[in-house]
Amino acid sequence: MARRHVLVAAALLVAGAVLPAFAQLPGQAPGANAPRVKAPRSPGAQAGKTLRPRQLPSGLPTSGNAAAGAPAAAVTPQAAMASPAAPSNAFTAGLAMPPFSGTGDAAHYDYLRALARNIDSATVALVDIYRNTSGQPMAGATAPTALSARERERWTRCRDLYWDFDTFASGLQGVREGLPANPALQRAAASLDSALTALDALGECDNVASMISAPARWDPWAQQYENAARHFYADWYTQVREAHERDRALVVALNTVLPAGRALPVPPGLPRTPPYAGAVIR
Repeated sequence: MARRHVLVAAALLVAGAVLPAFAQLPGQAPGANAPRVKAPRSPGAQAGKTLRPRQLPSGLPTSGNAAAGAPAAAVTPQAAMASPAAPSNAFTAGLAMPPFSGTGDAAHYDYLRALARNIDSATVALVDIYRNTSGQPMAGATAPTALSARERERWTRCRDLYWDFDTFASGLQGVREGLPANPALQRAAASLDSALTALDALGECDNVASMISAPARWDPWAQQYENAARHFYADWYTQVREAHERDRALVVALNTVLPAGRALPVPPGLPRTPPYAGAVIR
């Protein structure tokens, strides 16, 4: 009997040593891996995915208020060739020109060559933006929300091209100083300078884009939108076409002094009629 009590006591001692190990992780067998704990997800994140900043395609502006992923201005064949690096600008369609900083005849000619290409490309881009539009302010628009998304995008893209044209004017003024003594080339550059300076209607693109992004700054909104849009639609094409004609004349004069193999194709002329829907091309 005494031996039986000793065996029972020994069994109880062994059980007491084993049971605490099971009590450490309820329901888990000894030696098993620790249970996986699911990490909390960010609000709106999808299961199994890690949120990362969106990568923009190379070459698109990433600073300021430039729209991410917005289409860049289509370039004409002559503008597809290498151009001097454009200055960093919050608003640009990718055609801006840096200030002229070169010396010597060759540097002046190369700058004018790049400038002529970019003016042609910016002109083509503007015409494409407003092709088949009504050519009128949107009737009854009292706030940006009354404009369609497509209409708002047009004004934003036009605003970017307006700032590119601004660099064309300042760049040409800089390169004209010290331009080689070639009367035909100097006259062509002076005529283009005057035409670019007269492009006041394009400034309305900047105004309307600001009305869309910051409507509280424009009061009364409806009246200011209508005035700006009406001025733009009435005058931009005539002014831009005149600058484009002067640009074509510059290419002709420039080709007489460029080395062999560096001549530019003369850009095709634009019709006299704006590209609005229903307009008869003349």
